[in-house]
Amino acid sequence: MPNRGELVILDRYIAETGKRGTTLARIQTQRGGKRRKRSPLFRIGMVLYGILVALSAVIVGVYAVWNLTVRPPEIPQEPDPAPPAGSGSQAAEPVEQEQPAGRQRREDVYNFVLLGRDRESANTDTIIVVSYDVANQKVGMISIPRDTAVNRDWRKDPKINGAYAGAGVDVLKEEIEQTFGIPIDYYIYVDLKGFVALVDELEGVDVYIPEEMNYDDPYQDLHIHYTKGQHHLNGQQAMEVVRFRHNNDGSGYTDVGRAEMQRQVLVALAKKVVSWNSLTKVQEFVEIFQEYVKTDLSTTDMLYFASQAVGVDLDTGITQGTLKGRGEGVVRGYKYCFVFQAEDILPTLNELVNPYDQPLTEEDLDLPQAEYYWNGTVID
Repeated sequence: MPNRGELVILDRYIAETGKRGTTLARIQTQRGGKRRKRSPLFRIGMVLYGILVALSAVIVGVYAVWNLTVRPPEIPQEPDPAPPAGSGSQAAEPVEQEQPAGRQRREDVYNFVLLGRDRESANTDTIIVVSYDVANQKVGMISIPRDTAVNRDWRKDPKINGAYAGAGVDVLKEEIEQTFGIPIDYYIYVDLKGFVALVDELEGVDVYIPEEMNYDDPYQDLHIHYTKGQHHLNGQQAMEVVRFRHNNDGSGYTDVGRAEMQRQVLVALAKKVVSWNSLTKVQEFVEIFQEYVKTDLSTTDMLYFASQAVGVDLDTGITQGTLKGRGEGVVRGYKYCFVFQAEDILPTLNELVNPYDQPLTEEDLDLPQAEYYWNGTVID
């Protein structure tokens, strides 16, 4: 309430001006003579508050646009089983028992194939199938040996590593699905120069080498010499290690061991790519990708998978496996083909790369069998 002095001033003001409705705030301004100035800290606070409001609006807008444009890719489903022959005329009649639905792809589970080319040829000597369960943030990986035999009619040579260069990536995808029963949604092809550039950009990679490596190939100017143990490798050295199969005397771990080494290096690289130290290298990664990588992933697909993959625990969320088989098979007269038995590989396929809601069975596989086995002489 105004005090007696303020009421006197109010009566005088009204008598002199004839105006009513003057507020107490205005009277207080006349009392003091000036409005109170806001402190510099207050003004700075208001500016910061305005900036925060603007940033919040931008973030909300970007999030809304992201949700509208960057969405999970659609997963193709297998058609339901066709009705029995002759049932068309009875389609309108009630059905006592529903036909079982065909197997379906599990939601948010995608299969990729990673491909790498040998320097001396166009063959894809690195073939790694990766299954990514986005919902559960789990990754399964298996390597397909480069000399794996497949049934095909477009070429006599049955080895799978010739499909990419000989008939194209779509044929390679089809041969993987036909042979192992697993669909491939996307491919990623990396040139060896791109692999070297990526490792160098990451300032090297730490790898455990399980045995001595001593191999020389003057034709390719390839010389691989490493001791057993932990090593920090630059791009050229990492390339040599992932290409190693055997020593000059024939000892070594052949294609299976090489595949395990390749997966070890890929996981080590993945850990470095997603680390905080790599956030400043995004532009360099993009340039390497554009120059050395081929893929059928769209930009939107890549943004989606990149945004999801950061949630994978690279220590516990990745499981790797090896397809058990024999590399001395002779198929269609071609020696040293890798062949498999269904009972040996089905557990690994179902555990790591089966995207369906039902297990794969022997009927889903199309595995060529060796005419006999050869390793310099007939084995059996």
